[in-house]
Amino acid sequence: MVSVGSLETVIIAIVAFIPMLLVLVVVHELGHFATARAFGIKVLEFGVGYPPRAFGFYTGKTQVLVQPRTKFINLKGVSDLRPGQLVKVSSIQDTDGSLVATMLEAQPRKSPLWQRGRGGIKGGRERAENNLHQAIPGPRLANEGLLLHEGKVRAVEGDSFILADMVYSVNLTPLGGFVRLAGESNPAVPRSLASKGAGTRFVVLVAGPLMNAILPIALFAILFMFPRDVTFGDVVVEEVVSNSPAAAAGVRPGDIIVQADGHRIENQSDLHRVVSLNLGSDIEWRINRAGVEEVAQVRPRFNPPEGEGATGVRIGLVNQRVESRSDPPWVAIPRGFTNTWEILVLLKQEVFSWIAGGRTPEFSGPIGIAQVTGEVTEEGGFAGWLVLVILFSINLAILNILPIPMLDGGRLVFVVLEWLRRGKRIPPEKEGLVHLIGFVVLIGAILLISVNDINRLLQGQSILGG
Repeated sequence: MVSVGSLETVIIAIVAFIPMLLVLVVVHELGHFATARAFGIKVLEFGVGYPPRAFGFYTGKTQVLVQPRTKFINLKGVSDLRPGQLVKVSSIQDTDGSLVATMLEAQPRKSPLWQRGRGGIKGGRERAENNLHQAIPGPRLANEGLLLHEGKVRAVEGDSFILADMVYSVNLTPLGGFVRLAGESNPAVPRSLASKGAGTRFVVLVAGPLMNAILPIALFAILFMFPRDVTFGDVVVEEVVSNSPAAAAGVRPGDIIVQADGHRIENQSDLHRVVSLNLGSDIEWRINRAGVEEVAQVRPRFNPPEGEGATGVRIGLVNQRVESRSDPPWVAIPRGFTNTWEILVLLKQEVFSWIAGGRTPEFSGPIGIAQVTGEVTEEGGFAGWLVLVILFSINLAILNILPIPMLDGGRLVFVVLEWLRRGKRIPPEKEGLVHLIGFVVLIGAILLISVNDINRLLQGQSILGG
């Protein structure tokens, strides 16, 4: 039987986790979306969540030409088109760069586009390709690719019509989002991602992780601009462990730590941050010892004995006072950059700690992340939730830039290989196979980690300890 407290934690986890995931993914996809639009790549859909689709609305003003060989389905001709009518179009691009419809089909309002009849989208593409050469003579074409797009008619202008063919959709599976671009792996498709040069595709692919790296800077700045109560005082050394870095540096109980690595120390968090950022390196501590300033060179350890800490001191806070602080934007934004960079350094230190034989890293899938989100939000409220968004956004940026097949970094590898091969591309089918294998491995890893997360939950354990 589930207790009321446990049920409350589960509800908080769900309510906190889904918005966090949507924020992270939507910000990521906005990077791809904005750069694709800027480079003239056709964006077909920006989706929040994953299908099935709940609702969506079409936007854009794409001009599509109609000529005598255009094949009409459920229409007698272009004169039958009406504003607001839902249509699907197979288009090629002529030598002037204009889109020309090879096939134009009116759709029932509730019919799922590109999925009617046997064969789904693949079958629709094959039928359209069979009609291509019958529709428009070969010498007029700039390429033989087809752009399959759908949308609502805005206006009819003689032998052309204006189509709103970019859909913003909200989908029923609230676990992410996506941007659907034309011809992601087929350079023959008009206005496609694959038809652009290596530099353009590199920018579009890297824009998603970059947005996840920028988000923490903005969120940190917001946190610093809001008034907050901060506890300050004198950080005093209460105990020094023998044979520790602090003992070797001559630090004694009763010493007041005034500065560390050039930073003013006003509470325990200040010292902990400086120490964590400088594991394995010498830090200059400026100490007030009975009114006399002393200097100690302390080198924090990566993997200290249990309970000793990196430097081997236990500290306390005396002469405490609480102040309300808020930073102006010109201070908060640089601090946002600094704090984001420090998190990257802390991640590097954690990796070095693993390599040096520290504790085994704890991996979590969606279930474990949701558990952590719920626990931190329950304890820290909105501020705690916001800090988690910052941490996960940085982790998402790093994960996506790594050369993992299927993710942005994996796709960037093929762009870089093309550049090194002086424009010679890896065949799309081979690249697709690599990404497919990567997808299978990644999903398998997520499932295995999720089994561990579920087992931990059943045993009443927390990733955060306790």
